[in-house]
Amino acid sequence: MAFDFAGNSRGTVPIRPTTNGVLYPRVPNYWDVITYSIIRGVAKRKAEVSKERQANTYAEMWHASYVMLEKAKETPEGSYYQLMASLIFTAFTLEAFLNHIGQSIFKCWDDLEQLSPLRKLNLIAETLEIRKDEGKRPFQTISKLLRFRNDVAHGKTVHLKSTDQITVVDSEFDQHMRDSLQTPWEHYCNLENAERAREDVEEVCHIIHRTSGLTGDILFSFGLQVSSATLLPED
Repeated sequence: MAFDFAGNSRGTVPIRPTTNGVLYPRVPNYWDVITYSIIRGVAKRKAEVSKERQANTYAEMWHASYVMLEKAKETPEGSYYQLMASLIFTAFTLEAFLNHIGQSIFKCWDDLEQLSPLRKLNLIAETLEIRKDEGKRPFQTISKLLRFRNDVAHGKTVHLKSTDQITVVDSEFDQHMRDSLQTPWEHYCNLENAERAREDVEEVCHIIHRTSGLTGDILFSFGLQVSSATLLPED
Protein backbone atom coordinates (compact mmCIF):
# COMPACT_ATOMS: atom_id res chain seq x y z
CA MET A 1 0.00 0.00 0.00
CA ALA A 2 1.59 3.29 -1.10
CA PHE A 3 0.61 6.94 -1.07
CA ASP A 4 2.14 9.82 -3.03
CA PHE A 5 2.04 13.48 -2.05
CA ALA A 6 3.36 16.44 -4.01
CA GLY A 7 3.75 20.02 -2.89
CA ASN A 8 5.84 23.13 -3.17
CA SER A 9 9.11 23.11 -1.22
CA ARG A 10 7.60 25.77 1.06
CA GLY A 11 4.04 24.39 1.11
CA THR A 12 1.42 23.06 -1.25
CA VAL A 13 0.75 26.48 -2.80
CA PRO A 14 3.40 29.14 -3.51
CA ILE A 15 2.48 32.22 -1.49
CA ARG A 16 5.59 34.38 -1.84
CA PRO A 17 5.17 37.78 -3.46
CA THR A 18 6.33 38.63 -6.95
CA THR A 19 8.30 41.77 -7.80
CA ASN A 20 5.14 43.86 -7.99
CA GLY A 21 4.05 42.69 -4.55
CA VAL A 22 1.11 40.56 -5.76
CA LEU A 23 0.64 37.41 -3.71
CA TYR A 24 -0.10 34.05 -5.20
CA PRO A 25 -3.63 32.92 -4.26
CA ARG A 26 -4.02 30.69 -1.25
CA VAL A 27 -6.26 27.64 -1.68
CA PRO A 28 -7.36 25.03 0.91
CA ASN A 29 -4.80 22.29 1.42
CA TYR A 30 -6.96 19.24 0.83
CA TRP A 31 -3.95 16.97 1.34
CA ASP A 32 -4.18 17.73 5.05
CA VAL A 33 -7.61 16.11 5.19
CA ILE A 34 -6.57 13.08 3.16
CA THR A 35 -3.36 12.60 5.13
CA TYR A 36 -5.22 12.82 8.45
CA SER A 37 -7.72 10.15 7.35
CA ILE A 38 -4.96 7.84 6.14
CA ILE A 39 -2.90 8.19 9.30
CA ARG A 40 -5.89 7.41 11.49
CA GLY A 41 -6.45 4.19 9.55
CA VAL A 42 -2.87 2.93 9.83
CA ALA A 43 -1.83 4.29 13.22
CA LYS A 44 1.31 2.67 14.68
CA ARG A 45 2.18 0.92 11.39
CA LYS A 46 5.71 1.40 10.06
CA ALA A 47 6.23 2.95 6.66
CA GLU A 48 9.16 3.53 4.34
CA VAL A 49 9.20 7.22 3.34
CA SER A 50 11.01 8.49 0.25
CA LYS A 51 11.38 12.14 -0.77
CA GLU A 52 12.61 13.86 -3.88
CA ARG A 53 12.90 17.60 -4.35
CA GLN A 54 14.10 20.01 -7.02
CA ALA A 55 15.54 23.11 -5.38
CA ASN A 56 15.59 26.08 -7.76
CA THR A 57 18.31 28.10 -6.06
CA TYR A 58 17.80 31.18 -8.22
CA ALA A 59 14.19 31.46 -6.98
CA GLU A 60 15.36 31.35 -3.37
CA MET A 61 17.91 34.10 -4.06
CA TRP A 62 15.20 36.12 -5.81
CA HIS A 63 12.92 35.94 -2.80
CA ALA A 64 15.77 36.89 -0.45
CA SER A 65 16.44 39.95 -2.61
CA TYR A 66 12.78 40.94 -2.37
CA VAL A 67 12.66 40.51 1.41
CA MET A 68 15.76 42.66 1.94
CA LEU A 69 14.46 45.39 -0.36
CA GLU A 70 11.10 45.50 1.39
CA LYS A 71 12.82 45.79 4.77
CA ALA A 72 14.85 48.71 3.46
CA LYS A 73 11.73 50.46 2.15
CA GLU A 74 9.82 49.91 5.40
CA THR A 75 12.60 51.52 7.46
CA PRO A 76 14.66 53.84 5.23
CA GLU A 77 16.85 55.10 8.05
CA GLY A 78 19.73 52.71 8.56
CA SER A 79 18.73 50.63 5.50
CA TYR A 80 22.17 50.68 3.87
CA TYR A 81 23.02 47.07 4.65
CA GLN A 82 19.57 45.80 3.63
CA LEU A 83 20.07 47.51 0.26
CA MET A 84 23.53 45.98 -0.04
CA ALA A 85 22.10 42.54 0.71
CA SER A 86 19.27 42.99 -1.77
CA LEU A 87 21.71 43.92 -4.53
CA ILE A 88 23.96 40.97 -3.75
CA PHE A 89 21.05 38.51 -3.77
CA THR A 90 19.79 40.01 -7.03
CA ALA A 91 23.21 39.39 -8.59
CA PHE A 92 23.21 35.85 -7.14
CA THR A 93 19.76 35.34 -8.69
CA LEU A 94 21.04 36.09 -12.16
CA GLU A 95 24.08 33.85 -11.80
CA ALA A 96 22.03 30.95 -10.42
CA PHE A 97 19.44 31.43 -13.16
CA LEU A 98 22.14 31.27 -15.84
CA ASN A 99 23.30 27.96 -14.33
CA HIS A 100 19.68 26.76 -14.25
CA ILE A 101 19.15 27.55 -17.94
CA GLY A 102 22.68 26.69 -19.03
CA GLN A 103 22.49 23.08 -17.93
CA SER A 104 19.35 22.68 -20.04
CA ILE A 105 20.95 24.18 -23.15
CA PHE A 106 24.50 22.78 -22.96
CA LYS A 107 25.26 19.15 -22.25
CA CYS A 108 28.79 20.24 -21.31
CA TRP A 109 27.63 22.92 -18.83
CA ASP A 110 29.70 21.35 -16.04
CA ASP A 111 32.77 22.30 -18.07
CA LEU A 112 31.52 25.90 -18.34
CA GLU A 113 30.78 26.42 -14.63
CA GLN A 114 34.08 28.24 -14.11
CA LEU A 115 33.12 31.05 -16.48
CA SER A 116 32.30 34.42 -14.94
CA PRO A 117 28.62 35.39 -14.72
CA LEU A 118 29.07 37.93 -17.52
CA ARG A 119 30.70 35.36 -19.82
CA LYS A 120 27.92 32.88 -19.04
CA LEU A 121 25.37 35.53 -19.97
CA ASN A 122 27.21 36.35 -23.21
CA LEU A 123 27.46 32.67 -24.15
CA ILE A 124 23.77 31.96 -23.52
CA ALA A 125 22.68 35.17 -25.27
CA GLU A 126 24.77 34.36 -28.35
CA THR A 127 23.53 30.76 -28.45
CA LEU A 128 19.89 31.87 -28.23
CA GLU A 129 20.53 34.77 -30.64
CA ILE A 130 19.50 37.38 -28.09
CA ARG A 131 20.64 40.87 -29.02
CA LYS A 132 22.40 42.56 -26.08
CA ASP A 133 22.53 46.33 -26.14
CA GLU A 134 24.74 47.20 -23.18
CA GLY A 135 24.07 50.89 -23.76
CA LYS A 136 20.44 50.49 -22.73
CA ARG A 137 18.42 48.82 -20.02
CA PRO A 138 18.15 46.04 -19.06
CA PHE A 139 21.63 44.83 -20.10
CA GLN A 140 23.25 48.14 -19.16
CA THR A 141 22.11 47.56 -15.59
CA ILE A 142 23.36 43.96 -15.63
CA SER A 143 26.91 45.08 -16.40
CA LYS A 144 26.88 47.50 -13.47
CA LEU A 145 25.32 44.95 -11.13
CA LEU A 146 27.89 42.28 -11.96
CA ARG A 147 30.70 44.79 -11.50
CA PHE A 148 29.28 45.53 -8.04
CA ARG A 149 29.01 41.80 -7.35
CA ASN A 150 32.66 41.24 -8.29
CA ASP A 151 33.86 44.15 -6.14
CA VAL A 152 32.06 42.74 -3.10
CA ALA A 153 32.86 39.06 -3.76
CA HIS A 154 36.55 39.83 -4.24
CA GLY A 155 36.74 42.64 -1.71
CA LYS A 156 40.07 44.16 -0.82
CA THR A 157 41.39 47.06 1.22
CA VAL A 158 41.77 50.24 -0.80
CA HIS A 159 43.13 53.71 -0.07
CA LEU A 160 40.83 56.57 -1.06
CA LYS A 161 41.92 60.16 -1.52
CA SER A 162 40.29 63.36 -2.80
CA THR A 163 41.13 67.07 -3.00
CA ASP A 164 38.44 69.77 -3.30
CA GLN A 165 38.34 73.53 -2.98
CA ILE A 166 35.53 74.58 -0.63
CA THR A 167 34.65 78.04 0.67
CA VAL A 168 35.20 77.95 4.45
CA VAL A 169 32.17 80.11 5.20
CA ASP A 170 29.93 77.97 3.01
CA SER A 171 26.99 76.52 4.98
CA GLU A 172 27.77 73.07 3.57
CA PHE A 173 31.42 73.16 4.61
CA ASP A 174 30.94 71.25 7.87
CA GLN A 175 28.88 68.58 6.16
CA HIS A 176 31.48 68.24 3.43
CA MET A 177 34.19 67.69 6.04
CA ARG A 178 32.15 64.94 7.70
CA ASP A 179 31.16 63.09 4.52
CA SER A 180 33.08 59.85 4.08
CA LEU A 181 34.79 58.95 0.87
CA GLN A 182 33.14 55.95 -0.80
CA THR A 183 34.32 53.17 -3.03
CA PRO A 184 32.31 52.59 -6.23
CA TRP A 185 30.53 49.56 -4.72
CA GLU A 186 29.57 51.53 -1.59
CA HIS A 187 28.22 54.36 -3.74
CA TYR A 188 26.16 51.80 -5.69
CA CYS A 189 24.22 50.69 -2.58
CA ASN A 190 21.09 52.82 -2.78
CA LEU A 191 17.36 52.29 -3.20
CA GLU A 192 17.22 53.41 -6.83
CA ASN A 193 19.88 50.93 -7.90
CA ALA A 194 18.36 48.10 -5.84
CA GLU A 195 14.95 48.58 -7.45
CA ARG A 196 16.38 48.99 -10.95
CA ALA A 197 18.54 45.88 -10.55
CA ARG A 198 15.50 43.76 -9.66
CA GLU A 199 13.44 45.16 -12.53
CA ASP A 200 16.14 44.54 -15.11
CA VAL A 201 17.27 41.14 -13.85
CA GLU A 202 13.65 40.02 -13.95
CA GLU A 203 13.33 41.27 -17.54
CA VAL A 204 16.55 39.53 -18.63
CA CYS A 205 15.39 36.28 -17.03
CA HIS A 206 12.07 36.54 -18.88
CA ILE A 207 13.85 37.19 -22.20
CA ILE A 208 16.18 34.21 -21.78
CA HIS A 209 13.46 31.90 -20.46
CA ARG A 210 11.07 32.80 -23.28
CA THR A 211 13.72 32.48 -25.99
CA SER A 212 15.03 29.16 -24.64
CA GLY A 213 11.75 27.46 -25.50
CA LEU A 214 11.89 25.31 -22.39
CA THR A 215 8.54 23.73 -21.59
CA GLY A 216 7.39 22.63 -18.18
CA ASP A 217 9.76 25.06 -16.49
CA ILE A 218 7.89 27.76 -14.57
CA LEU A 219 9.99 30.90 -14.17
CA PHE A 220 10.81 31.78 -10.53
CA SER A 221 9.22 28.57 -9.29
CA PHE A 222 10.74 27.32 -6.05
CA GLY A 223 10.55 23.71 -7.25
CA LEU A 224 8.42 20.80 -6.09
CA GLN A 225 8.99 18.10 -3.52
CA VAL A 226 7.43 14.69 -4.01
CA SER A 227 7.05 12.35 -1.04
CA SER A 228 5.92 8.73 -1.04
CA ALA A 229 5.15 6.37 1.81
CA THR A 230 4.91 2.59 1.54
CA LEU A 231 3.46 0.64 4.43
CA LEU A 232 5.73 -2.15 5.62
CA PRO A 233 4.38 -5.60 6.49
CA GLU A 234 3.07 -5.88 10.00
CA ASP A 235 5.23 -7.75 12.48
